[in-house]
Amino acid sequence: MSARGATKEAILTTSINLFNQYGFENVTINQICQEINVTKTAFYYHFKSKDELISEFFSFDNLVSNDDLLNILAVTDLAEQAIKAMEIFVKHIVRSGVEMTKENYRVHLRNQILPLDKSKSALLGSIIPALLQRAKDAGQIKNPASAEELLDTMCNLANGVILNWAMTGGSFDILEETRKRFEILLVVK
Repeated sequence: MSARGATKEAILTTSINLFNQYGFENVTINQICQEINVTKTAFYYHFKSKDELISEFFSFDNLVSNDDLLNILAVTDLAEQAIKAMEIFVKHIVRSGVEMTKENYRVHLRNQILPLDKSKSALLGSIIPALLQRAKDAGQIKNPASAEELLDTMCNLANGVILNWAMTGGSFDILEETRKRFEILLVVK
């Protein structure tokens, strides 16, 4: 990994740790830079703001690991593959915790962008719709809506469930709830 890549990853990791420890609003860019001994110039080379840093941390494509891909590909049912692909983001939300999730939504509301934006994600923009279409063609999804409409609705459902989970302090099993909602939408059972 290049020095620039290492610095970007170090800034991201350190920032998230500081945000979790002290709260997003209480951490300054100066603190982040001091913690990992980088200049503000180095910080701004990689991120324009703390908001951009949060968006990067929750970026759908940055969340996909090789294990996630293997987990998706291990399933032969195409509808299940699409659901597992969507669950990648939900699992990251759980790992990030309620407070970071709230901050993610605050940042996205402040910047008027969607947390699950298919125009900024190869997985959301092309792979999941292709899986949904193939599952429809195979008769595994009974909902007559187009693959694009199904994906848009899955993103909206996930955002709603995630927001509800964050607002209730993580009081329910978010993975179970999103899966249930996806299965109802896709009419897979």
